[in-house]
Amino acid sequence: MPPHACGRDWPCPALRATPTDAARRATLIPEYSRLTRQAIRDLRGRPGGPDPVAIVRRFLWFLPLTDEEARAVALRLR
Repeated sequence: MPPHACGRDWPCPALRATPTDAARRATLIPEYSRLTRQAIRDLRGRPGGPDPVAIVRRFLWFLPLTDEEARAVALRLR
């Protein structure tokens, strides 16, 4: 995936260090879901590219998703 504005891969260490309590997650989910959907559409089927589950786990890193849950999210965001 392309680097973040700071030049590091998404999510960069600074973003990962941001506190993600319940209130913060509630504000992040809508925007990051939109970004996740866009990434899945852009990267699906690219040779050597990440699969949709990996994309969900990467963009929604702050949610404790199992692989099965991440797969369900990916299917909903396609």
